[in-house]
Amino acid sequence: MECFYTIVADRMPLNSMPFMLESLMHQLPVKPALKTKKSPDLVGMHKISFSQNNTGLTLDDSILSFDDHDSSQLTFLSSASSVTSKKSTSQVIATEETIRLLECSSQRPDNVLSCQYNRPFSVGKLKIELLPSGSMLGAASLYIENQNGKVLYAPSLQPSKIPTIRSMQLKAADTLVLGCHHSEPSASSPSRKKEKDRLVHMAKEYIKEGKTPIILCNALSTAPEITKHFSDHGMPLRIHQSIYKVNKIHESFGSALGDYSIFSRKHYHRIKPVLFPEFNSKINRLKKPLPTGSIFSVKDDTSIMSETGEALRFVDEKFILPSLGDGYDLKDIISAVKPGTIYLYGPYIKRYLDILENVHPNIIPLFPNNQPLLF
Repeated sequence: MECFYTIVADRMPLNSMPFMLESLMHQLPVKPALKTKKSPDLVGMHKISFSQNNTGLTLDDSILSFDDHDSSQLTFLSSASSVTSKKSTSQVIATEETIRLLECSSQRPDNVLSCQYNRPFSVGKLKIELLPSGSMLGAASLYIENQNGKVLYAPSLQPSKIPTIRSMQLKAADTLVLGCHHSEPSASSPSRKKEKDRLVHMAKEYIKEGKTPIILCNALSTAPEITKHFSDHGMPLRIHQSIYKVNKIHESFGSALGDYSIFSRKHYHRIKPVLFPEFNSKINRLKKPLPTGSIFSVKDDTSIMSETGEALRFVDEKFILPSLGDGYDLKDIISAVKPGTIYLYGPYIKRYLDILENVHPNIIPLFPNNQPLLF
């Protein structure tokens, strides 16, 4: 006998839920996920366990998965940057902002439940709430409650305040799932404001010397923040059309980014700084060569710049504006959430274990295919 889950609104108007309830009931029978790693988490006399495959995590004995783009059931997308180049065919839970950003790269899933922050709803016996993660527009953590306990799935947390998006929120939970996506979690990130001020200062210095700064950054997470900071300092940027689309989405959700204009090669004058997406951007492959100028690379640790093609050009200045907090930030996050068990997953699990092993007594790594990573 097959069982089906329903989604029931809790203090949420039905007209804000474009996801069709009847369709979901007929499409989402509970089926066991393909399990490559199962880790039990004891909460009282009950068990909470997760499975991991090559593309994401699954909450066992439910239809819910996390950032699992190959799931045939229901998956939560934590941000637009979590989506691979492949368009998801899953039934998707995500914020409206994330869905709008995915449209920029033609990656909008066909079946979407668009949710608001801090508006709990139910999926079967699971009570679910999306919390701002602070890393980029629309990025969210997933807070889950059921009879077995409380879980906070938080793969992309940024405690530092970013003026163009909502700040990170946390809730106490029995189980905390953290993403390990910072390649150097033991390295402290520089002051965000000081790094942005240094970027503006160096741009002014180069312009004084008759050189045009060509700023490369993550189009989804960092570009709107840089756009606003330059405008606040009286230096409107000329921006690539893909970043222009992202900026307009930010503004439609209430972010005031100030003055900027679309970059035009036809009217290119080497006077004002230019903002382009980094080379591996999902929404632009830089089919044309970069304009002539001095290269400023603004690094986001979650997006490692390609070492081929245009990237071989000399980088004149480097800056760091990560969208994720570092390993030391996680210590404060763990203290705030007060979990009984912590799960780690992602490409840099071992590096996170090195700095967190003395912070909490019960940390469980979730390695892909049950095979420890080399680093």
